[in-house]
Amino acid sequence: MRLFRLPVSFLFALSCWTCTTENPVVLPEIKCKLENTSPVSEASKPLVEGVYSLGLGVARFGSEVVVKWGGKHLSIFTQTSYIVLEVGQKDSVIYLCGHWRVPTSDATGLINLIIAKDEGASSILKGVTPASITIKGLYGNQNNPVSAPVVFQYKRYFSTKATPGNFHILGHRGGGRTSDRLPVSENSLPMIGYAERLGATGVEIDIRLTKDKVPVLYHDSDINIRLTTKGPLNGPIENFTWNQLRVFVRLIRGEQIPRLIDALEYVVDSTQLNFVWLDIKNPEVVALIEPIQQEALLHADAVGRNVKILMGIPADDVLAAFKLLPAYQSIPSLCEISPEEARELNSRVWSPRWTLGTQNDLVAEVQSEGREVICWTIDTPGFIKQFIELGRFDGLLTNYPSSVAYYHYIQE
Repeated sequence: MRLFRLPVSFLFALSCWTCTTENPVVLPEIKCKLENTSPVSEASKPLVEGVYSLGLGVARFGSEVVVKWGGKHLSIFTQTSYIVLEVGQKDSVIYLCGHWRVPTSDATGLINLIIAKDEGASSILKGVTPASITIKGLYGNQNNPVSAPVVFQYKRYFSTKATPGNFHILGHRGGGRTSDRLPVSENSLPMIGYAERLGATGVEIDIRLTKDKVPVLYHDSDINIRLTTKGPLNGPIENFTWNQLRVFVRLIRGEQIPRLIDALEYVVDSTQLNFVWLDIKNPEVVALIEPIQQEALLHADAVGRNVKILMGIPADDVLAAFKLLPAYQSIPSLCEISPEEARELNSRVWSPRWTLGTQNDLVAEVQSEGREVICWTIDTPGFIKQFIELGRFDGLLTNYPSSVAYYHYIQE
């Protein structure tokens, strides 16, 4: 391998590669230990899911919450916060330990819960629908000990409007933005894995091209301290090779910038996500993405995973590049421009911006053609609620998938 030479000043800069401009919200250290427990079986998991009412803890979590599995973790979505729980079972008792967080603030805390043997756990662990389920325990604020009681009482399963799998909850930039002070960086493999805990069923990821023509995940055009730790490289991504980025750049939470090929493999093999929106930042990358997209789709099919991987068409320059591909109408795509362009490209999805409103008549027209309609990028809880309750969309792209999950699954 041919190595490039670095000046002394460059090496000095590398030694200063530490600081970040923005710190994540410090999540409390989970103090409930699950070492001596066993995982809950896949057959038992759906029996815990549903809408629960609160007997205690209303001031913090509201009167109703949504309980939903996200990969190996159980999540609870409230109107203003989310709870992420590790789960284990022992002696016919289900133990749940984790943290809660308000995604738009620093508010967080520990929470320890159980489902007792005679309050639903015994039946759940046998794979039998219980007559009732009570989840109860204690929560705390920040790193303070848990002391405030909370009780969740099973109320009902999800309605036909909110049946899991019939609506796409897409996490923006892999699941959330760095600016939302999550414990993982946007457009990183750990963020893609974290997205399920936040309620996402799919992700949107940003694709750029390196100097040696490797598609990578990165939103901004240049290396900067908004997204990366201070290091020896700065300037446009396309000025550097993949190997230079791999060695000398770390995202703001310490991860490497991932290649697209690695991100798609991770989605298929290591998550239950079923939708990937490839947001193309440079038309030059289009021709290089297509074989990676096709290889990932073939791999997903080979391992029995039904994953949609769609090349996003956000603007006219990407549209022109896409139309240069052989048989472009057969390549899975998502068109943001207009229904007319979506028809021309035979796009599987049309994706209008949320500021255009619900557009129910136009959405229904596009859906009648066999296409899905996914609205982007919607973050305000009031509008999320309105677009879910009054709109006809097949999904929403958001920086706050936990909020979309709450309003989607809470529907009656």
